[in-house]
Amino acid sequence: MSTFIDPKRPSLPTDPSRPGSTTGSRSTTVLTADCEFKGALAFSGELQLHGRVEGTIESEGGALTVGEEAMVKAEIRVNDVLVYGKVQGNIYATGRVELRGKAEVYGDLHTNRLAMDDGVVFVGRSNTLSGKNQPTGDFSKMFTRLGAVSKSANGATAKPGAE
Repeated sequence: MSTFIDPKRPSLPTDPSRPGSTTGSRSTTVLTADCEFKGALAFSGELQLHGRVEGTIESEGGALTVGEEAMVKAEIRVNDVLVYGKVQGNIYATGRVELRGKAEVYGDLHTNRLAMDDGVVFVGRSNTLSGKNQPTGDFSKMFTRLGAVSKSANGATAKPGAE
């Protein structure tokens, strides 16, 4: 894999708690801001996108970083995703998804771990990848007294606290 370094582009913030953020643990590939790619993109290690990509992005165990100036229109299937830029398409992350800074994501997120900053634009649904049925809270009987009042207002005879 090749690494192209753009001296005009500031480096992205590093998060020591994020897997693969330490130097030497993974190979890093960088697609600079002047790069446009259309098609199926597969990688290993870490990929930093700063340009424009359309198609699919896949990696088993890899980490994808979408830079602030990047525009991605793709289905993404990777381990970890860190988004600072714009993404249109569904994201499937077996690890986690982080939406940071001025990120904009238009699509569904499928992951077990999600972190999102204030000011992020997210239009879509967030779903778990675990495959297990998640417990759903049933709050339908939370307002028992209000339910009784509304029944009595509709002509039904109900005592406060009874259903």
